[in-house]
Amino acid sequence: MRAIRPVIAMFVVIACLSGCGSTHLKTKGRVVKNGAPFVPGEGEVFRLTFVPILKEGNPSDLYAAQFNSEDGTFQVVGKDLKGMPPGKYRVWIEYKSRRQPLKGNFDDKNSPYVFDVDSSTKELVIDLDQPPAKH
Repeated sequence: MRAIRPVIAMFVVIACLSGCGSTHLKTKGRVVKNGAPFVPGEGEVFRLTFVPILKEGNPSDLYAAQFNSEDGTFQVVGKDLKGMPPGKYRVWIEYKSRRQPLKGNFDDKNSPYVFDVDSSTKELVIDLDQPPAKH
């Protein structure tokens, strides 16, 4: 029986190191404008960053989304490509364009786009024409 304990312990360590039981999510979504996928023009920069909303203190980690400028979809991958933990997030939208079609303040402290994200979250939709009321 004692010979089995080290083997079991080794399997537990390997499972933990391989990410088994990881709570990170690769949340998916899409950005729309005028009812269609938002596609930035040539030379324009569009970024989405998910900022955790904490009860106390400032977030230490931000979670970047990979935005597909061809179809307006995104996936949150974070800096380590493992996704983000479940929680409540404010979406910081950065858009650099000569046209500047986005009106309002969509930074990490004022963006009205706030989502609760967990394992049951199928898809997030960010409608640039109809921002939600600010939280």
